[in-house]
Amino acid sequence: MTHRPAFAPGTSWGYSNTNYYLAGMIVERITGRPLADEISRRITRPLGLTRTYLPDRGTVIPGPHPRHYSKLHRDTVPDAKVYDVADMDQSTSWAAGGMVSSAEDMNRFFSALLGGRLLPPAQQREMFTTVPSKDYIPGVTGYGLGVLSQKLPCGRTVWGNGGATWGSWSYTMGTRDGRHMLAQNINADWIPAHIGVFPDVLQAEFCRK
Repeated sequence: MTHRPAFAPGTSWGYSNTNYYLAGMIVERITGRPLADEISRRITRPLGLTRTYLPDRGTVIPGPHPRHYSKLHRDTVPDAKVYDVADMDQSTSWAAGGMVSSAEDMNRFFSALLGGRLLPPAQQREMFTTVPSKDYIPGVTGYGLGVLSQKLPCGRTVWGNGGATWGSWSYTMGTRDGRHMLAQNINADWIPAHIGVFPDVLQAEFCRK
């Protein structure tokens, strides 16, 4: 390969969108079907996630939806123009973050995933097996197979996942059994400090006495 590895396998951890692209390609190779069809057949239809889908290339979000704003990676440029990017083609992120959803659907999905309704027990245990993920996202303490864990100041640990795309940061976290979930979204992507709000909201929600 052109680039040297960041570290030897098994010695450290690092997030990469490429891993999720490869996972999507593996699904298509094994099933012989488009990833969007498999997501619909296995997840969104059975769970009744009517506002969740993997968009086709060139499509925009139909119906009413929040606006999202971005400086298109010109975060450090003074007075850089802010763009409304809500109608940008999200399909370029594909398996690594191209899905469109709603807060209600995200809560319902993670409730089912964490609660053991989507995976057999052996895969569920592997999913919850984490490695340290220092400096990945503020407050996040571990990363497993598609889920992350975050220990809150009150001692409780919440589970879920999230990330960013053009103009949007979204995270859905909750209890390990999936019975208590909270989805959050910020509709601007150029100030990293924005995601510092997420731990504060989680603490307010899950550390209440």
